[in-house]
Amino acid sequence: MGRPTNSTRAYRVAADLENWATDNSPDYRDAFEVQVLSTDTRTPELWARAVFERAPRLVRWFLLLGWRWVLGLQLGPRSSLDHVLGWRITSKETDAIHLELRSTLMTAQLILRVASSTAVLTTHVSYTQRLAHPLWTAVGLIHRQMVPYLLGRAASCPRRATS
Repeated sequence: MGRPTNSTRAYRVAADLENWATDNSPDYRDAFEVQVLSTDTRTPELWARAVFERAPRLVRWFLLLGWRWVLGLQLGPRSSLDHVLGWRITSKETDAIHLELRSTLMTAQLILRVASSTAVLTTHVSYTQRLAHPLWTAVGLIHRQMVPYLLGRAASCPRRATS
């Protein structure tokens, strides 16, 4: 995919509660938005794959290590078309993709919504054990640095949906 062609930045925005998989509000939520070029015709799934699967190898390794061994999330097969870097695709819409991972400590859901001029990645985390709160408090510091980097990088390397 190459290096980013410019320095597109992602910014934190208000997190919407839409599409949360349960009736309960998540214990943690955030959202980051990045501008999308008018020539970028990627679907939400292609965006999600660009954000996670096209990240630099060291970053992908870091993410997988954190998700599996720090948070205990049960990753799916990375080679599966039903998963994005181990995250299970729970639904696809024309403007959004929903991804989910679970552990004994928490359930995490990512929603990547693509509109004509923006892509927004929303994170919802629901705790199932008391240990999840302090653990996510620490991991959340890294999460809030990593997501804008990954979104900005994906936006800086646009591809058409047909490529």
